[in-house]
Amino acid sequence: MSLSSLRQPKYTGKNRCLPCTFVNIAIAGIASILLTVASTVLGGVAFFVSLLIIYLRGYLVPGTPTLTKRYLPDRVLRWFEKEPAPTSEVININTEQVLLDAGVVFLCENGTDLCLTDDFRSDWRQQVRTMREQDNLTEENLRDVLDAHSERISFEDYGEALLASTNDEAVGQWPSLAARIADIAAADTLKERSPDWSAMGPAERARMLASLRIFVETCPQCDEPIRIEQESVESCCRSYDVLLSACQQCDSALFEIEWTEELLSVESNNQPGQSSSIEV
Repeated sequence: MSLSSLRQPKYTGKNRCLPCTFVNIAIAGIASILLTVASTVLGGVAFFVSLLIIYLRGYLVPGTPTLTKRYLPDRVLRWFEKEPAPTSEVININTEQVLLDAGVVFLCENGTDLCLTDDFRSDWRQQVRTMREQDNLTEENLRDVLDAHSERISFEDYGEALLASTNDEAVGQWPSLAARIADIAAADTLKERSPDWSAMGPAERARMLASLRIFVETCPQCDEPIRIEQESVESCCRSYDVLLSACQQCDSALFEIEWTEELLSVESNNQPGQSSSIEV
């Protein structure tokens, strides 16, 4: 029997749970130190065998993945997430105020939420149709949106998602082609209306455009209705609920926000075409 036949693919390789691995290595280390008191050789052998089991099986203590998700705090588990990192560059703009000043949004009748102006919505939809007909959007289109003159911006694929970074600092991310179409089209419409646009950095522009995606009602990719719902997401490290906006037909995601009690109250009050000042 070869060692590879003992491997458990569900918990090793790209599916390896890093918190499980580190917790089990710590347990193996402590147990080996205790055994070393009786015999140095016994302690060393025990530690080597433990590491081999963790390498092949993913964990040493039975039930570790379940115990890790249940008892390790979310703030610890987030350190090990494999999804693109959130934007980390400093944001120095008030997104809500910039959109209000540009005449893109206005206060809804309830005086609390924001609604998209009819003329911006119409212009944005027209730009979306233009982008969709081109059918050849590339990373350079996004570079032009974020900062056409910046050679520091690099892009990395995460499946369908795309992450933009400058000097290893995340400045923007798009979960799908639909999200990229929405942002490029919105940028073409917004830069003509906002006097602040030219002074914004890449991260600030990305944040502004991501916030506008909350208002999208039809899919930029296939023109079908958008659904907003709560979903449970499983990762190697944890389970958590998210507020997801995605196309009903092609399932392209526009944004995903981890579910909180604050979002619960916002969603229950909002109607189509309006939004609170949630930052995506």
